[in-house]
Amino acid sequence: MKSIREQTEVLQLSIFSSIICQLLKNHNQLSVCKLVTFTYIVKQNKFLGGNIYTAKNTQDVIYKGISLLSGDFDRYCDSLIYIFKAIHLLVTQNVITLENDMITLSDTNIQSDTTFVESNFLNKVIRESKTMTDKQFMKEVTYNV
Repeated sequence: MKSIREQTEVLQLSIFSSIICQLLKNHNQLSVCKLVTFTYIVKQNKFLGGNIYTAKNTQDVIYKGISLLSGDFDRYCDSLIYIFKAIHLLVTQNVITLENDMITLSDTNIQSDTTFVESNFLNKVIRESKTMTDKQFMKEVTYNV
């Protein structure tokens, strides 16, 4: 029988892999740093139980979206290893491609679990984040976490 730690890792990798595929299916292409951050936010929003912001928010949506990380530094850091392992697993299985720090879904017909759904607000944040450089995006993430 596998240890609890191994079972937990398999579960985390499965969850993050599903979210990654779902995000890439909806947004075609994301940079590594944005994909990692939004993957974590989608997972956490499932457990938060309500939305602070809605898609009706129109000003500073990127900053409001990143603010969802506020005060969550330890859990964010703990999740990074699993998110990077999930990305590595998906790349080695040719589910996603990584080229010049941009990740795309190799097979757009892939079926992904929709247990962790991105909200309309988060969809808007991700779309608008494409206008922000990765350097500025990570500065904002670091500031908010």
